[in-house]
Amino acid sequence: MTNVPTIIADENMPALELFSGLGEVRTVPGRPLPRAALTGAQVLLVRSVTRVDEALLAGTSVRFVGSATIGTDHVDLDYLARAGIRFAHAPGCNAMAVAEYVLQAVLAWALDNGRALQRLRVGLVGLGNVGRSVAGLLEAVGCTVVASDPPQVEAGAQTAVPLGTLEQVLACDVISLHVPLTTAGPHPTHHLLDAARLAALTPAQLLINTCRGPVIDNRALLARLEAGQGPVTVLDVWEQEPQVPPALLAAVWRGSPHIAGYSVEGKVRGTWMLYRALGQWLGVDASRAMPQQAPVRTWEAPVASMADLLALLRTAYRPEEDHRLLREAMGLPPEGGSRETWVPLTDVTRGTNFDQLRKTYRVRHETAGLRVTGAVAPVWQTVLSRLGVVVSQ
Repeated sequence: MTNVPTIIADENMPALELFSGLGEVRTVPGRPLPRAALTGAQVLLVRSVTRVDEALLAGTSVRFVGSATIGTDHVDLDYLARAGIRFAHAPGCNAMAVAEYVLQAVLAWALDNGRALQRLRVGLVGLGNVGRSVAGLLEAVGCTVVASDPPQVEAGAQTAVPLGTLEQVLACDVISLHVPLTTAGPHPTHHLLDAARLAALTPAQLLINTCRGPVIDNRALLARLEAGQGPVTVLDVWEQEPQVPPALLAAVWRGSPHIAGYSVEGKVRGTWMLYRALGQWLGVDASRAMPQQAPVRTWEAPVASMADLLALLRTAYRPEEDHRLLREAMGLPPEGGSRETWVPLTDVTRGTNFDQLRKTYRVRHETAGLRVTGAVAPVWQTVLSRLGVVVSQ
């Protein structure tokens, strides 16, 4: 194919100007995506909020679907294959943004609880692009990292992180989830952390989920948390998105509206990866460089302690702000308010508010490119290097 007259793209995808030489770009809402907009289009570019299946595509002229995401559970890949529709996505595009989100959560929890990083065991469920990025940052600050990834074990993969069982990972001080959502096959991840596995976790542990909400049984988690028996919990993803149960949000330590990977760089990288894939499919030149977004930033203070490192990371991103905004959007008061002060919102309103937080999400850059002019203690030099920080002393 040498010509694409119409490209339909989610209106919230950045850097769509990359496609200007490949066809006419028209933007539409991603949830719900109007099927009528696909008339005459050959290319559809989506994010994770759009369900792509036979109901959406049957009878249309779409021959290429691209998702600017690392996950594919919103796409019926079997249908696309049967229909002869090419598919591309963006594995790893936001891996560093998610890794920085997890690193901040671990640092803040360790500081709050007087835990030394060098004595923490971190268990990763899933060791793909994101899991490896998380492991790299946490090992760089001194944590011991192990992972569970049965497909890699079965494939005999050689990994930098030791691979163990899920039970071994769930016994760690910190547990972070980085698996795709699957319901079939030898290793389904739907409700991987079910009531039985959640019952084995304790308030002395930190549980972080940035992959897909249904990987954790949210009802079982809420029961544990409300009984005061569950782990300190950070949820960026929720089982019934865009619905967020107010009771569960009130029970977690931190919550956010599925934005752990929402850095400007991560989103632009996802669009750029689709641009390259579409150009290859069309057999045309798609050699434009990925647009650079980060402004020049300087950190003039020293980086001598864990608190200093966290403060440096917070110049780029403050997760507690997302927590505050999500509570407000779901009708909850600031931390410490009683249940009587909750604003009763309908499911429709909560869902609309959740999507609006994502649609209007503020500009957030990754830490890479930050220049540090203060003194950096040797213990933090490796992690700053992995973050892409430039140290000039």
